[in-house]
Amino acid sequence: MKKTYLMAKTLAGLVFSAGVLSNTAVYAQDYPNRPIRMIVPYAPGGATDIIGRLVGKALTEKLGQTVIVENRAGGNTGIGAAAVARAEPDGYTVLFTNDATFVLNEAVFKSMPYKLEQLTPVGTVCYLNLGLAVNAEAPINNMKELHEYTKNNPDKFAYGSFGVGSHPHFMGEIYKNITDSKVTHVPYKGSSPAVVDVVGNQILFTFPALATIQGHVRDNRVKVLALSGEERSALMPDVPTFTEAGYPDLNIGSWYAFFAPAGTPEPVVEKLNQALAEILDDPEVSKSLIAQGTAPLKMTPSEMQQRMMEETKRMKTIAEASDISMD
Repeated sequence: MKKTYLMAKTLAGLVFSAGVLSNTAVYAQDYPNRPIRMIVPYAPGGATDIIGRLVGKALTEKLGQTVIVENRAGGNTGIGAAAVARAEPDGYTVLFTNDATFVLNEAVFKSMPYKLEQLTPVGTVCYLNLGLAVNAEAPINNMKELHEYTKNNPDKFAYGSFGVGSHPHFMGEIYKNITDSKVTHVPYKGSSPAVVDVVGNQILFTFPALATIQGHVRDNRVKVLALSGEERSALMPDVPTFTEAGYPDLNIGSWYAFFAPAGTPEPVVEKLNQALAEILDDPEVSKSLIAQGTAPLKMTPSEMQQRMMEETKRMKTIAEASDISMD
């Protein structure tokens, strides 16, 4: 009797599991059948917002449903990320952000309004090259010369970041450590004021996105000594990478990606990832991303997870060594 009961219970469980899998597959097949809300945790007009809208338009065409962009700025991307973490895990609310949300924030904040396990990776879109820019009239033409210049003139110069815990802040502290230079960190509220002060000789260097300084480079107001990334940028093919220049530790850039609430059906995540991959194969989309100073980047959710783990470990080590933290 007991054996019969156990067999019946097991069979019922298998039938239930098969039903769940079947329903999930059918759900994914029908997905999406209504508009998708894409939350961008930055204000309109910035790099993340611009790239997000570009990809959102392409996704709309690919999926046949409108992708509605909703800006939720604040809290170092925490407000937007928390909103998606609390959303229904049905694939109709996604987060488009950069790696600061999952790597830098984890390294510098003691507490955040969201937990990393509340969000699941969907797919990457692009990698943003960051360059080291100095005033065009500075007596420096390459990384080696900058190294000698700052090391031989301790406490005379400053570098600008886009705020405490930003990518340029980490890059500046790495620069200080590997060159044994004493340069002062000056945090700004964004990239533009930092670049303006490089142009005005108020600070020696900063680490801007290439697309944001094209005009300054063209007008011979700033020069870029090196940039992050495994390959040179199509925007500045004559500028070496940090690795080529002999400073591989400075190879820190920003990558952009989609995330969904944890528990989103795997077939839905896979469908979104496949749609992103196909979009990135489109020459027009690729051209538009390159024009923004980025390089198209395709990754699966598992590859993203691995990359986040590796980069978070590295950033935590740097943050602890340089005492970078935020309450």
